[in-house]
Amino acid sequence: MKAETLPRPLSIGRVREGGVYSRPAAPLVQTNLFFRIGCVDGVFLKVPSARGLDDYRTFVKRAEPTCADVRPVEDVERFGRLASLLEHYPGLAPIGAARPEVAHYLLVHRLQYERLRAERAIGIPAAQFGVLREGRVFRSLVPALFQAAVPGPTLWDMFDFDTLQVKPRWQPVLPAISLQLSRLLDSRLVPHIDWNIQNFVFHEPDRRLFYVDLKPTTFVARAGNERNLAGIRQHFVA
Repeated sequence: MKAETLPRPLSIGRVREGGVYSRPAAPLVQTNLFFRIGCVDGVFLKVPSARGLDDYRTFVKRAEPTCADVRPVEDVERFGRLASLLEHYPGLAPIGAARPEVAHYLLVHRLQYERLRAERAIGIPAAQFGVLREGRVFRSLVPALFQAAVPGPTLWDMFDFDTLQVKPRWQPVLPAISLQLSRLLDSRLVPHIDWNIQNFVFHEPDRRLFYVDLKPTTFVARAGNERNLAGIRQHFVA
């Protein structure tokens, strides 16, 4: 598959669904278990880490259940449904023909993105789904999530872990944050959210809370997610 150069300045509107792009010079740093992440012109590029790919193959592609699952793999997410799913996403069809596993990885994240955006309970940054070509000698094609950056602090940044409370600087905006989290908790999205407070970004100019994680919760362990949710309820929801 022939790779294009990402257009600069980069924006989500300039990324094609299913586009194959040469990896830009920006470093991709593994900031969590599942992704290597870089930023170009206000667009985040997210590609799976080795652990992220392993977990995808185990818990999504092979759909191996465990007692720690937040939720089971839904029928539409199963690898065996790839061909029928690609009929609804023709932009990803060429990737499906050349790299079925890459296409399926992108599609389960695309389904998660649409699931999140449909509820409107919380802000979800615009995103696109394509491929980056990495390497000069031994080239590989890796699935890539392109996501508009949201300027602002995460809930993690707002929290003082020494005193176990929201920092004084951010306490005046707690009512706005609490209201939006309450709406999210009243929605159908609860089992589809990774409740790590690093996944929530507050855009102060419009007092809007954004959820910026695009992975399905089939990657997430239930016990840790429940602890994180309990912390959110205790410290950020009135």
